[in-house]
Amino acid sequence: MDMNRRELLSRSVTLLLFIPIAASCSSSSSAKPDASGGTCDGVDVTSSVNASHTHQVCVLTSDLTAPPASGVTYTTTLVGAHTHTVTLAQADLQTIESGGTVTVTSSSDVDPTNGMDHTHTFAIMKA
Repeated sequence: MDMNRRELLSRSVTLLLFIPIAASCSSSSSAKPDASGGTCDGVDVTSSVNASHTHQVCVLTSDLTAPPASGVTYTTTLVGAHTHTVTLAQADLQTIESGGTVTVTSSSDVDPTNGMDHTHTFAIMKA
């Protein structure tokens, strides 16, 4: 089947429309589940890959706009039958809210599927 240049370009553009595009580390008001199974009302971040998997954490908009003096601790999504915790100080929340990036390491927890004690790193920023 011979295609002219116009037909080839038309089909190529149509094909490209179906290729997913990778997103950056964070996004706001995404449809991804938070640790409680709901959707993230804030900044949703995916961790580094450690022990062959990642986790997500949702930093709530309400914590960014009114950072608690004592900071916050979030629980990551459940992956491999375990979660981690991520703690952010008030100053961290203020940095994120003002457009900066905060890099934090999660708690060290054992993945029961492989017995590996490990952590994850999260680079948290507003989209």
